[in-house]
Amino acid sequence: MDGGRRLITRVPGGAQRTDLLELFFDLAAIATLILTSEKMATEQSWTAIAQALLALSTLWAVWVTTTSFTDLYSPQARAVQLVILGIMFGGMLMSAALPTAFDNHGLVFGATWAGINWGRALVVIPSLRGRPEQQRSKRVLLWTTVSGTLWIIGGLVASPGIRLAVWLAALTVDYLGFGLRFPIPGRPPLPRYDVVPEHLAERYQQIYVLTLGELILVTVLTLSDRPFSVDRITAFATAFVAAVLLWWSYARGAGARLSTAIERSPHRERLVQTNPYVHWLMVVGVVGIAAGFMRIIDHPTERPHDTMTALILGGTALFLVGRATLDHKVLGRIPLSHVVGVVVAVALAPAAPHLSNLVLGFGAIIVLLGVAAVEFVRRQRSDGSAATDEGERRPYRPEDRP
Repeated sequence: MDGGRRLITRVPGGAQRTDLLELFFDLAAIATLILTSEKMATEQSWTAIAQALLALSTLWAVWVTTTSFTDLYSPQARAVQLVILGIMFGGMLMSAALPTAFDNHGLVFGATWAGINWGRALVVIPSLRGRPEQQRSKRVLLWTTVSGTLWIIGGLVASPGIRLAVWLAALTVDYLGFGLRFPIPGRPPLPRYDVVPEHLAERYQQIYVLTLGELILVTVLTLSDRPFSVDRITAFATAFVAAVLLWWSYARGAGARLSTAIERSPHRERLVQTNPYVHWLMVVGVVGIAAGFMRIIDHPTERPHDTMTALILGGTALFLVGRATLDHKVLGRIPLSHVVGVVVAVALAPAAPHLSNLVLGFGAIIVLLGVAAVEFVRRQRSDGSAATDEGERRPYRPEDRP
């Protein structure tokens, strides 16, 4: 019976870094991010944005559940490798169906997500026969049977509005199940599993950087497909500055301390469970900003529509909310600069109809730059105070003599 465990579960004290297969799996996420941004940028309606957000949130669930899967089970095991490759193909198929998921490819999108969940469970459950870990997979299968049925029903419904409502209910079941650790009435909660801090933190760092890569890629592709002009090159440069600021905010902030926070937190399980939702806020924010800059590069001098304003300023605000929440979870504080940044981004919205797309992009950059500047000054003061304290505590040494 122990053979199943040795075959697929991670070995205590074994490798904690991301496996190359996981990086290969992440390549499929690029298509999702690009297609979501394109749908938001080209279909200027609230319905299209809602549809794109639901599709992105579903494919985000594909990535999150696969990351949790590889945190529990070793990517070196043959069965696990086959599952990951199968999920990768399914995710790519869902991405291909994303632009028309609310048209004639709804069943492909919904049934594929249901098949990913069911197929993963049906592979893992027999491999864990006789092990306590099997209970988790059985509960996951039970929850995904409910949500998967809704996904298939939604794919069969002809009305896009009803399909959106049914799929929203299905996605709610998926998110609640994951967030609550798949509870079953009358049964005790699942035991907490020992996460691999370095692996888990690295995976979320990688997907965030990959999202920034999508911002860079779509702006390059948009500019390359249009006649060059001063306005378009200026918009392109503004998008690049946005990408740098979004990277700096994460890489020089709480994102860099994520592994240590998971490892040392007395509420590790709570941090692990909220981590996907916090990063979802930042990823959606960056995707919205990317879609906005695609529109800005395409039509820099046009007046922004309300949906365009939502993409640029709403995306900026959503990113800052996610970053502030991550700071709270990792560092135990909510940076005031991020709160002010959200307020300023929202306050700029009424003025947007009187501006051009390019000037609106400048406004988002000013907000991000202001937040980054305040955080840089605060960090410099904090580092200086720490160095001073360390110098005061350091004992006298002979080499300190003048």
